[in-house]
Amino acid sequence: MPDLQTLLKDLNISQLIAMGVMFWFFYNRLESKIIDLRTELKSDISGLRTELKSDISNLKSDINKLSDKVEDLDRRLCRIEGSLATQGHCLMAQRQDRKAE
Repeated sequence: MPDLQTLLKDLNISQLIAMGVMFWFFYNRLESKIIDLRTELKSDISGLRTELKSDISNLKSDINKLSDKVEDLDRRLCRIEGSLATQGHCLMAQRQDRKAE
């Protein structure tokens, strides 16, 4: 195991400084890229949120229109069913009349 004096002799200060500068430079570039990516992602997410909100509002309006149409069809079918039942056009009513005869 080398002692401290031989380790200090072999240690090159300029290499240590150069490595420190390289690490600092790499860290600063990496940090700036991360910040740019974060701001880009935030803008993308906010755009997607507004798009999703508009899609959801469109879906809600379409569902409301569809429910109105279903209610209208239900009313129409009830009217047709009632008119057929009262006028004797119902098959069930005709079968009961034939059995009674």
